Amino acid sequence: MVIFSELWRNRPLFKIIIDELARHGGTITDSELYQSIKSNYGFEISRTELLKALLTLEVRGYIVVNKIRKEYHISFSRSFVSGKI
Repeated sequence: MVIFSELWRNRPLFKIIIDELARHGGTITDSELYQSIKSNYGFEISRTELLKALLTLEVRGYIVVNKIRKEYHISFSRSFVSGKI
């Protein structure tokens, strides 16, 4: 039997990322974000899927992603915080 709650998300990944970023004060690492999504929402996402969503949000101007050592540090963009987007 197929359990659809394991296949489909009721919220888009982009919205979940924005919500988790806000919940963590506007800054989070990719590993913290991955663990938070996994524990709080119960979604199994691949690292590739997470990075693709982060890239899309960065291109749209919502977030800024910086690579520091081996981790990605994610924060809201200045234009998103100021309400220009």
